[in-house]
Amino acid sequence: MEKVKAIIKSNGFILSVLLLLIAGLLYLPFISKFGYYYDDWYLMYAAGAKGAMVFKTIFSVDRPLRALVMIPAYFLFGNNPLYYGLSAFLLRLLSGVFFLWILRMVWPRQRWMTFSAALLFLVYPGFLSQPNAIDYQSHLAGLAAGMLSIALTVKAIQAQNWKGKTALYFFSILLGWFYLSQIEWYIGLEFFRFACIFILASDFRILQEFGNLKTRALRFVRWAYPVILVPVVYLIWRIFFFKSERGATDLNLQFGDVLSAPLSFLLNWLRTLGNDSLDVLFSAWFIPLQRMSFRVANADWLAGLGIAALVLAVAWIAFSRNPMPGDGQSGSGRKWQREVVWIGIGMILFGLLPVILVGRTVDFKSYSRYTLIASVGASLLWAVGLNAIANARARTALLSVLLVSASLTHYANGLMHARDTAAVRNFWWQVSWRIPQLEAGTTLVARYPALAEEDYFIWGPANLIYHPESAHKDYVQPAIYAALLNEETIAGVQAKEPQDFSNRRGIRTYKNYRNILILSQPTPASCVQVIDGEQVELSSAEDVRVGAIASFSETAHIQLDEAFHTPPAIPFDGEPPHGWCYFYQKATYARQLGNWDEVARLGNEARSLNLSAGDPIEWIPFLQAYSHIDDIQRVEEIAPLLDAGTKSQACKFLSVESLSPATRDKINKILCSVNQ
Repeated sequence: MEKVKAIIKSNGFILSVLLLLIAGLLYLPFISKFGYYYDDWYLMYAAGAKGAMVFKTIFSVDRPLRALVMIPAYFLFGNNPLYYGLSAFLLRLLSGVFFLWILRMVWPRQRWMTFSAALLFLVYPGFLSQPNAIDYQSHLAGLAAGMLSIALTVKAIQAQNWKGKTALYFFSILLGWFYLSQIEWYIGLEFFRFACIFILASDFRILQEFGNLKTRALRFVRWAYPVILVPVVYLIWRIFFFKSERGATDLNLQFGDVLSAPLSFLLNWLRTLGNDSLDVLFSAWFIPLQRMSFRVANADWLAGLGIAALVLAVAWIAFSRNPMPGDGQSGSGRKWQREVVWIGIGMILFGLLPVILVGRTVDFKSYSRYTLIASVGASLLWAVGLNAIANARARTALLSVLLVSASLTHYANGLMHARDTAAVRNFWWQVSWRIPQLEAGTTLVARYPALAEEDYFIWGPANLIYHPESAHKDYVQPAIYAALLNEETIAGVQAKEPQDFSNRRGIRTYKNYRNILILSQPTPASCVQVIDGEQVELSSAEDVRVGAIASFSETAHIQLDEAFHTPPAIPFDGEPPHGWCYFYQKATYARQLGNWDEVARLGNEARSLNLSAGDPIEWIPFLQAYSHIDDIQRVEEIAPLLDAGTKSQACKFLSVESLSPATRDKINKILCSVNQ
């Protein structure tokens, strides 16, 4: 009990708790509102269809041992993004705590610098994929394992008992292989391991004297040779035994390109390395925040500023427990500062080189993950730079700016991800209100509320709602496919190209340009439009690409006589309130059945609730219904709400429908007159 009390009262434990509070303030405010993003859709669909062992097939093409994380994670968390988010949060926190442990063992007297470096690493605003917790479970597990591996190496060097030293080296090596097996470009972290060993081998505190160069070199070799197995064994396996089926992770393919034009590639690498280094060290602290600020209303920033204030408060409590720069300095003088600087520079370079060598680059919009290892170096450089500022107020002000920037960046990032989740959920709830069932083999083309970079962003949620089981008993095959809304799809649809087979990570799809159904949400205020090629209704805000292929959209793929499917609570959450779009979707469904009375009834109910269209095109089914039942008063009420394009389309549709002569005359005057 006394030992437990001593641990709880220890400075390291208290600092870890304070790091927990700061991390919680940054990463937890929106965690319950995060859903599936990007690759999460096909990962969770495949696991739901075939079970957790499907991850062996999915990751076999490039990183087969990612299954070691994802299989147990799926057994523990199932398909619930909240649990993955909490796990990712814990792993991110542990990576920061382990980093602090390493720094305290290497530079035990530099308490302010080591804590500030660990804090800046934990809050680093250049890594923006934390909310994408399912797909990044392996990234964050690898980061935490890598930090722990290095910490155990340092601890093994300092251990006096040979049994303890052997055990520490053993687990350090195992964890080293594990973290590299998750993400190969994390290998830059090995520079940090051997740099720490070198510093300890050169530290006079070890043997109470510096020793000559030969002595330090022999000491370094003696301490480093066990863990050289980590990168060497991994690289031998990766280069000579494992064959990647993915170009971005195929080393032979990437270096084959280098040999074809070495000078050109070298110059390009150097330019990219320079730009990315500046991004990691400086741009990360303001570019992401600047990019996201345009999507955050002024009122929303109040909560973000409150979080930033709390982060500062907790940080200063932590710093009050650590000597400020200049206090408790050892006789080593400024030597430790030079060590931190060259390790910081080295970590940025070695953290980025494995990424750049395979043709990738830092991009805060899509590739923020590539800052993760290099952020170790950025944190060290900022920490030693702040430590060197003699004026306490200036040092405090600059550190506060960094912490506020990081706090606001993570707040805005969480808010954007929460909004994207809500928008995607709303989209598919509307689809579920409109479409009872989709015919197997249908290819969806969607104008999406979120960026759709891959087809599974669309077929993933569609299959989770309508066909959660695989269409084939032996492998993963969705029943519904998708094609991205791009020039290639437009050309394929217009040319009526046959089905296109794809086998992505063992998931087989057969998109067919001849069997498309278009779903479009023209603006955030619009309802989802199910485009009918036989009666094309297009919002004035519609994408021209939708217009180019709208006539090919076939609502015959909607199985009207089937029971409606309720989207599963995970990941679509509960059914949203029945606002205007609910009545619009039900009205367009009733219109497809030819039930004009039901369309009119829905319109009247929406009116009684003071609901109105967010897009003028959404009035057309109600105009048609009121025209068919000769309710001219309602037509007259709706007409002023239409823009010119919608009024023209309504006139066109109604001119060919079977209406009474009196109604037709009035429709012509209300909707078709050039003076209207």
